[in-house]
Amino acid sequence: MLACSLSPAAMGFVRGLAPAHYLPEQQRLADLTAVRMAAPQTTTRRMAMHLLALGSCIAGASHPAAAFENAIPDYAKYADKAKRPGTPPKDLGIAQRTINANSIDADLVTFQGLRTCDGKPNCFSTTGDELLADRILTGVDTLIKPWQPPPDDKAPFASLVAAVKAYEPGQANVDGGGFKVVKETASYLYVQFEALKKGYIDDVEFAARSDGTVAVRSGSRVGQTDFGVNAKRLNAIAAALRKAGWSIDEITPKTHPDYFYAADDAADQTFDQDRRKGREFEKGRMERPPVG
Repeated sequence: MLACSLSPAAMGFVRGLAPAHYLPEQQRLADLTAVRMAAPQTTTRRMAMHLLALGSCIAGASHPAAAFENAIPDYAKYADKAKRPGTPPKDLGIAQRTINANSIDADLVTFQGLRTCDGKPNCFSTTGDELLADRILTGVDTLIKPWQPPPDDKAPFASLVAAVKAYEPGQANVDGGGFKVVKETASYLYVQFEALKKGYIDDVEFAARSDGTVAVRSGSRVGQTDFGVNAKRLNAIAAALRKAGWSIDEITPKTHPDYFYAADDAADQTFDQDRRKGREFEKGRMERPPVG
């Protein structure tokens, strides 16, 4: 629905420009933009005023929340709140990737694979520079090992897809907005996961590799830290696969200390008590090293 109303004269002007576009049940941003673009170049001053009012409506058009179908029931409490889905990276999917580009001790490697992370503590990927010393030059270490299926699994990628689809939204207090499979092929899976309150969207990808393992990437679009969300999500999916014989390293404070410190630091300073659930300082404050 429109965030504002137009005068009768402006309404008439809009209908006159494109009656097929402007219908009460089809007041969409794309339609309004098309109407605006349809105005003749010899627009009169009155027409220009009508277009100005229309432009204000376009700019202020509201976007009702549209939860994924498997969102938890509590999502209804926040359905009318502003959402911040963010914008997905333009280079998701399987593409040519290069690692070790700035390394002194490791050779340049180019291959077809998933996107790396950007050094922020809000992402994990099996694509990244080989040496830790190189990875931390651009931020925290976000590299994880490829997931290894058991040798007796005749359709390992199908097993992985089944485990992802069986994921429980809201587990460990994350992904309460549910998830949606965006793209699925025999060797690639792209899923979007949504946060409960503010509608943050994380992009999660899996891709079969030529050596039989599976490449993985789970990254947030918005924010510096993810409060530990991507680790909790991947660990939950990995736990289900380990029961079927998969070999997958758990993401822990020992494997990625900087990531978890950033997550705890952000949770300690937030006013959102739900971000503190399950942490040692849930009802207190985070212990920090003395200064000086």
